[in-house]
Amino acid sequence: MPKVADRSDHERVLGSLGDAIRVRRQALGMSQEALADAAGINRTHMGEVERGRRNISFMSMVKIAKAMDAKASDIIADAGL
Repeated sequence: MPKVADRSDHERVLGSLGDAIRVRRQALGMSQEALADAAGINRTHMGEVERGRRNISFMSMVKIAKAMDAKASDIIADAGL
């Protein structure tokens, strides 16, 4: 039976994903607000995602990726997940 992820695993995964989103956004020269607007996500929510404080839905991940002209799988790979 697989081990259930503990709290520190969740924080590590969400932090890695948030970092990957922020790095890609900055490389594109986008502000956090511009990315949030393009993805149809509240800017405050976007900030929490980038800080690893928000466990986003798969659909939100897809919207964020599309707003950066990427695939969700590319961002997940960038995060090392």
